[in-house]
Order: sequence, then structure tokens, then C-alpha cells
Amino acid sequence: MNQTQIQSTEQWESGFSLSDTDLEQIYNHFLETEKPQTVAELAGLVIRSRVREQAAEVRRIISGSTVYQPRRSYAVGEEVIFPALRLAKGQVTQVRPGYNPEYGDFNVITVNLKGKPRDFVADYTPSHALNDSDGGVLTEQMAGDAEAIQAAHGATVAARIGASLAGRDDFVNIGEEWFVKSLMADVNIGHLHLTEAILDMTDGGPLTTAEILPQLELDPGVDAQVQAFSLNHHLLRDGRFDDVSPAGEARWFLRRMEPDAVQTTPDRLVYQPIAYDRSLLSPQQIALEQELDDEWSDLTPAAPSDTVVLALSYPHRWAGTLPINARTRALFDAGRSPRRRVVFIDDETNESIAGWVVAEGRYVHGLSNWYKDNAIPVGGFLHLRPGPEPGTILLGYDRRRAQREWVRLGAVKDNKLQFELMRRAIPCGYDDLLIVGTDVVAAVDAHAKRATSLKLSVGALLSEVFPSLAGLTPQNSVHAKTLYSAINMLRRVPPGPIFAELMRNPAFKGVGDHYWQQE
Repeated sequence: MNQTQIQSTEQWESGFSLSDTDLEQIYNHFLETEKPQTVAELAGLVIRSRVREQAAEVRRIISGSTVYQPRRSYAVGEEVIFPALRLAKGQVTQVRPGYNPEYGDFNVITVNLKGKPRDFVADYTPSHALNDSDGGVLTEQMAGDAEAIQAAHGATVAARIGASLAGRDDFVNIGEEWFVKSLMADVNIGHLHLTEAILDMTDGGPLTTAEILPQLELDPGVDAQVQAFSLNHHLLRDGRFDDVSPAGEARWFLRRMEPDAVQTTPDRLVYQPIAYDRSLLSPQQIALEQELDDEWSDLTPAAPSDTVVLALSYPHRWAGTLPINARTRALFDAGRSPRRRVVFIDDETNESIAGWVVAEGRYVHGLSNWYKDNAIPVGGFLHLRPGPEPGTILLGYDRRRAQREWVRLGAVKDNKLQFELMRRAIPCGYDDLLIVGTDVVAAVDAHAKRATSLKLSVGALLSEVFPSLAGLTPQNSVHAKTLYSAINMLRRVPPGPIFAELMRNPAFKGVGDHYWQQE
């Protein structure tokens, strides 16, 4: 045992593991408190316990020895311990006078430390760090500062504790909170059936745990916090219930009464992964992929921003959804539930709109009517900001007086999706390269289902939409963004496979600035 062990980064980071003594300490703590504890609280418990043990060990080691301080006198044969040298212990072999014109008379002692002689000052009375502290205090400091250790390494210790407890049947957890299974309140299948009935009578919910508990009549002798933890534990593991709270206290909803588009991913949003050679993409195409920020592109999540601006894609426009992509992920943190409720607030009208975060599908449902009422087109710029309360999102767009603009409209002709330019009133700012539309949504959807059933490749889809899109420009060229937007009318495809196909397929030729022609 030495000074650096208890305080070293290695000791609390890579070298830390939960011992049997630590586990016993945690278990006994639960028995004493009889309440759930966070891993951070348990980490503090373990750190404080180890520091106390270390302090006791330090005291044992120095027992019967003299703690070295420069001001003290020493005799030959005396055993001296040195806190500043990792509690090294040695015997005084010689005492001789010393002198310094600045400090005057003092003595020099020679101490045998691990077979090697070393000299130290003695009878030295001027101010010195080792003289100014009590010897006992010096040694106690060897054990370390529990608060400082937790501040520096508490997160690592907490994570290791959580991982260790997760492998044991006698502990249960909800998120970062843990408890002992044997101390939980008795929640049986009857209580769960009754909870389902309670939620059914409130249109599915949501209800907080505190609102449900009084109607279940659990054992009144069990602490209310334990009752809540126990009920939440069972509800989380029952597929009938979803915790739809944005943060904090659980709020429960019947899954079977959630909107269809929350229970099952809309067809327009379903992405069947497509294998492609990513090495074909140029740096410019990778940059364009990041700009498009498709939720199925493997992009690094962006840092939280005060305002997120995104251009609405065709699948999300007609599914009434928003993507959970690299830029919006921080706004729609999925929490501990795969589905949860959020509230959109129109940043001009203050209208509240119920939304649903579907983490697995990477989308947020609930905006169909808002898109329709505000005539938001594909490619329209949306603004998203954190709302005033957790779980609220301020929603807006580039409002302006409606102007008639030329828009690419798709229709199914000769079993192909073909485009023509027509004027439409557009009431907001938009990306001209992304805007596509249709007056026959049902027909396009039916054609898309046919394309899916035939398992048309990305190359086949490009060949289908390219000629009519190219015919809309004098140069007979189409921008990669436009191709991405058009293909997603037929099949959910992120930019990567499309760009790779353009690069791979000799039928397509790049003519600069992300524009392409068909040979």
C-alpha cells in the first residue's frame, strides 16, 4: 500500500472492479435505507468505504513508528516512517550536526531505507510544510479525499457498479436507479391487469405512477418510494405498457391505444438496408450526405443547438413525421422507453400538438394535420427549438406570403413515376433542389408498393425517374439532391446508396456541382 494507490487514476479507472466486500456494503446499505439508490449514490458509498479502509490500513502501518517531521529529534536505532515516500519505513543509523548560514544549526539523520542510506534534516525549526501539519493528519491524507475522488472518477465507478449489479439476480434496476429484489413491494399479475383497466378508462393515459398507485391498494406498510419503484419495474417489463414521459417521473400509456403509426412504422419510412461500396463516394458527396442528414445515414450526432433547421423530405411529409437524425437527436432523446410523448408548440400560434417519439424507427409522429394546415411542401424549411418545459419542442417554418412557384410534380404514367413542372402556391422557404410533389398521392403509394414487391434496385429506380427529371432542364441534367428526393417517393433510400450507384453505374455521368446526366 502506498500513497499513490488510493488516489491514482488507474486505481479508480481501468483498475477498478467491485469486490465482494463492496457488494456486501451495498447490500447492507439497501437493508438499512430500504429505498432505491442511484448508481452515483452507490459509487459514493463504495468510494467512502474504501477511503475509510485505506485510512485504517495507514494507521495500522504507522502504528509503533515515528512519523517523520523535520522539527523532531531522532535517536540511532529509532524506526521512522515517511508519508511523503509512500509510507517507506527505515531505521536511523546516524545522527550528525549540520549547519547552513541561512537557517543556522540543525542535525542530519541517516536512515536505512530498503538497504540504502538516505539523509534527512532533523531538529529543523523554521517553517516547513511537514512541520506545519500534525503527523497524524499527514498520514490520514494518504487515504485520499472521498469527495475529490468521486468528482474525478465517480462516473467510471458508477458504470462499473451498474455493470456488476446487472449480472446479479438479487438486484433490479430502472435506468440508473437500483434496489434489492427481496425488498420490493408485492406487485402481481392482478395489479397489472387492474392498471391496464385504469389506463383503458382514461383513453390509454398517460397517468403517472402516483396517480395509479392509490387504486391498486398495495401493502401500506411498504414505503411509497418502494411501491413506485416496484410498480414501474413490472410495468416496464410488461409489453402492454409504455413509459411515455419525456423525463423524470414515469407516465404510463397503453401501447394498444397508441396511434397506429407509433405501434407500426409507416410503409413510407421503412428502410431495408442496402449494401453498397462506400469507398466510391467522393469527399464532396460525403459532405452533401451530411447536409441532407438522412436519419438512416450513419452520421455522428451533432452538438445540441439552440435552433435546428431541416428540409422536409417526401417520406416524412406524407407520413406526418420528423426524422430523428444527427441534428435532431439531441432534441428527441429517447430516454428509457422506445416510445414517448412530446408536445410540439407552434412558435407563432402557440398551438399544442401531441407528438410521439419512436426511437427504433428514428422518427417522431403527429404532424400530418400541421403540415396540411400550413401547406408545408417537400423541401420546406422547418425550425425546431427546445420548448419552455421538458418534453416540449417549439416548431416553426419560414413563413411568407404564398407565391406561385414552379414545382416538380410526379404522376404514374406507363407504370413509371414521371415528372413535369407545374405552378403551385408555396407559403414558406424551401430547398429548390429537394422540392417534389404529387397530386395523386395514393397512386404514387400504390406504385411504390409495386416497386417494393418487385425489389427494384437503386439503379432501376434511378433509371425510372432520371429521364423525366432531366427533361425539365435545358442541360438534361439532374442534381443529386433531386434524385434523392424523387427516389424516396418510391422507396426509402438514404443518400449513400444513391450516390454510390451514380459513381458505379456507367449509365450516369457527373457534369460538376453534383449534377448528373444519363448516357
